[in-house]
Amino acid sequence: MDNQREAFARAFAKNHSWLYAYLVTLLGNSVDAEEVFQEVCVVLWSEYEVFDPATDFRRWAGVIAHNKVMRFRTLQGRRARQLSDVAVELLATETVDRADLLEDRRVALHGCLDGLPDKDRRLINTCYSQANRSFQTVAEQIGRPVNTVYKALQRVRRSLRECVDRKVSAHG
Repeated sequence: MDNQREAFARAFAKNHSWLYAYLVTLLGNSVDAEEVFQEVCVVLWSEYEVFDPATDFRRWAGVIAHNKVMRFRTLQGRRARQLSDVAVELLATETVDRADLLEDRRVALHGCLDGLPDKDRRLINTCYSQANRSFQTVAEQIGRPVNTVYKALQRVRRSLRECVDRKVSAHG
């Protein structure tokens, strides 16, 4: 593999999760994001030779992804317009500008989750392992009142937020 392609492959591998999350943010759902993600990947890989490894991959890929999102929204018409074009523009800019901070927070969150007591980690896993799981469903599953589950989850979220804030602040 030549150096250019290898540098691109490394940058892509490091950032593909961010790129997909970026598309979900702009499009508002994972089905549309998956469709556009495939198109973006085709373009990125077909243009890897123009990528300069000294530049910011997220900014470069973000421009391509943003253009594909806007094209997708145009082709889909009203169905794809859950957000206004202005809102999508703001999200696109903010998401790329804050990518490093969000990545730092994501890494910190994983460390904070690992540091939770087993009981709290099980609660988080139970609540978030499936999309759209209600407090009622979780409460029934673990045999606790809904209000107790809600309050426990609030406490764990607050603890995680404080832990993430501390870790990110400590790293600059």
